[in-house]
Amino acid sequence: MMINVPWEEFWWNNITGAHIVVEKVVNALLEDKMVILKIPSDLPWRYSMRISINTAFKERTDSRGVVIESIDVVDDNQEDLEPGRFLLQRYASSAISKGYRERSKVSIQEYIAQKNVIKNRILWIKGLGGETANKWIKFCKGFTPKTASEGLFVLEVRGKVNSLESKFIEYIDFSECVNNYDVQLLNSFILDEDEEIAYGSDKWKKYISTTVATVCDVDAEVSERLLHEVDFRKESAIDGIARIAEMKEFVRRGEESGSNHVLWLYRNNEHSKLEHRIWVAQVQILFPIIEMERIELIKKYRNEINQALMDNHITQYGKQVTDSMEVELGTLCYMMSYKQEREPNYYMLYIPDEADRNRIRFLHECRNAIAHISICNPEQVRKLLDKI
Repeated sequence: MMINVPWEEFWWNNITGAHIVVEKVVNALLEDKMVILKIPSDLPWRYSMRISINTAFKERTDSRGVVIESIDVVDDNQEDLEPGRFLLQRYASSAISKGYRERSKVSIQEYIAQKNVIKNRILWIKGLGGETANKWIKFCKGFTPKTASEGLFVLEVRGKVNSLESKFIEYIDFSECVNNYDVQLLNSFILDEDEEIAYGSDKWKKYISTTVATVCDVDAEVSERLLHEVDFRKESAIDGIARIAEMKEFVRRGEESGSNHVLWLYRNNEHSKLEHRIWVAQVQILFPIIEMERIELIKKYRNEINQALMDNHITQYGKQVTDSMEVELGTLCYMMSYKQEREPNYYMLYIPDEADRNRIRFLHECRNAIAHISICNPEQVRKLLDKI
């Protein structure tokens, strides 16, 4: 399979959760509604999101003259004017701009609409947060457009959003649409496209896609970079995050204080939280692999194990074990190392193949680490997934 598009476009146009965000914004605009789009401060590929929404809207609208235009309130409104006054100054003629009086019976929103100040424009207001966001939300609640050609707004807002309750406004929350399963899906496509990253192995694909998504959470942009940054046969995901944290293009990513963003956690020495994320992925992927190998080995030596269970009183969790399939790896290790009192030259359980004996001990070591909320190191992961 070949996907000849940049991954940032693929994310917004093809991955379910991210594409839902695009569709919701476009559908609201097509219904002549304004949009409040709540985003995380570390939104992945934000520029590509705006392009995807712009393209989709143009493809589906009948209003050919309507354009989507971006305004950064930090750069473009350095005087910190009230939204209405800012729009008059930016888009209206001098006479119209000066013609509005606050004491008139006409609101500034009605005046802007009557004078066609933002006709055929959808203004995408970005850089909004805190009190500035609340000002623009309040302004939009007083603006009642009938069609997109009269002017609409998309407010790209970070942080808490005050109550909306307006039939003219659609509220869309990125976090309600996108989760790390969407990032995992993107990772799977990337690994299918470039099999060398996953060493041509389905087991490695599943482990890498899950681990990277769990570590990066919903930041698909950092996740995509991490896939190409780490040799998982030799390194941990945290080794790659350490390098990404120093890259110029990510220097402002994860800046928000107290954030759960992967780069904030790394830069603030919250490495235990990152290790916990890796542990969550290992529980999902490595635990079942260990269990399947345990079952394979028990089937291979079922007769020997059953005989040992018949000859000895073996307990697990306070109960006697009589079925070989129930024997845990720790119990197998105990049985292999315990010499019989009446026959000191014989072990309770003898596994003739040294490689299998070592594998059982290794599997127990890995299972024990994960069971005690520790992570398997890169060498252990490699030995598990490559079965060496």
